Amino acid sequence: MDRPILIIEDDPDIAEVLRYGLEARHFETRVAATGNEGLSASLDKERPPLLILLDQLLPGMNGLDICRRIRREPSIADVPIIMVTAKASETDFLDAKAAGVDDYVTKPFSVTRVMERVEFLLESLEAGRTLKLL
Repeated sequence: MDRPILIIEDDPDIAEVLRYGLEARHFETRVAATGNEGLSASLDKERPPLLILLDQLLPGMNGLDICRRIRREPSIADVPIIMVTAKASETDFLDAKAAGVDDYVTKPFSVTRVMERVEFLLESLEAGRTLKLL
């Protein structure tokens, strides 16, 4: 059974662009539109995510809080997380890094670039490397 890539994004257009890009590369996806839905999907013991694309500004719970919670959960603490966000200041980047994000992409973004980052992190994980792009 394959594990899905989880997209936690409240903008349906952005979520769809990411989903389409991933599914075109034969990844299974799952989309959550709120922070609470995203955390619940992240903690799914039956089908934990393979990788998470995480927005920072979400209804219910922000992306940094979700990331911190995931990093405290032993069963999924090593799941790669790419933050895809409109927050582009150095402070935002440093806060995400401190929360445990593996990579950081600002909006607007190139879908190709996001897909390359996804594939790189998954290849690194498969090879047993714990690489962060930050």
